[in-house]
Amino acid sequence: MAKRVTSSAPTPSSIGRASRTRSGTEAPEVSAHTSQTDAAVDLIRSRIIDLTLEPGSRIDEPLLIDTFKLGRTPAREAMNRLVAEGFVTIMARRGGSYVRRLDLREIGEIVVAHQIAETVLGQMLRFGDTTLVSDLRTIQERYAQEVERRAFLGITALNEVFHLRMHRGVDNAFIGAFAESTHHHVRRLLVLLYKLEESEPGLLDAQFDQNLQQHEAIIAAVEARDRPALIDLLPSHARHTQTRLVRLLESKAVASFALGTSPDLGARGDSLEELVTGR
Repeated sequence: MAKRVTSSAPTPSSIGRASRTRSGTEAPEVSAHTSQTDAAVDLIRSRIIDLTLEPGSRIDEPLLIDTFKLGRTPAREAMNRLVAEGFVTIMARRGGSYVRRLDLREIGEIVVAHQIAETVLGQMLRFGDTTLVSDLRTIQERYAQEVERRAFLGITALNEVFHLRMHRGVDNAFIGAFAESTHHHVRRLLVLLYKLEESEPGLLDAQFDQNLQQHEAIIAAVEARDRPALIDLLPSHARHTQTRLVRLLESKAVASFALGTSPDLGARGDSLEELVTGR
């Protein structure tokens, strides 16, 4: 009998389920089969986000069964969900399924989508949610704890929860779905950035300090119901990822590329990691 898959790192879905339970809403009953599939998806998604499963590497049901000890049905359902989330790509010509690549074109598309999501959030966030500020402060406290531990997976999970909690305040299902998908993929990009920035003493500390300060400014603007401040702060916070990318490329003396909002953004096929490390 296959053992249940578990993961110690927080995930946005597990944080969300815990929050709903603490708020007094009755948690729905789930079958052991559903639990195993959910746990498997969370774990495999985490291994993709933290780059343990490398971009472009093959991933299929036998690997999930052998490596993650899943049953055949949970493995198939996990694959289907990861494909739906965009983390796994089916490539018929290559005869299999592969972890989604993280090349410059992909990175450019993530950067643009991230800025769009946060721009819309600044313009459309509703201030009538009475628990929003307290929820953001609670998430920020947990985020600071993960930063102290330098736990990249937990940091990116809580950063996603922080932003999606605000997107719930937009109260638009289509915008919410776009934001959720975008922040899933922002997490993998951020993990890559953190790992590359580790090589420069003091840089990562400065980046995390800046992130914490930006989050505090965002919370203060939400509490003050300061729309103009949010319209400035949220897109600027998203653009910070772009600034870090450009700085990394320039500091490593690799071929430069434009990170604007044009359709051919990041059109080259190289991965950022390959460019920076020379691999």
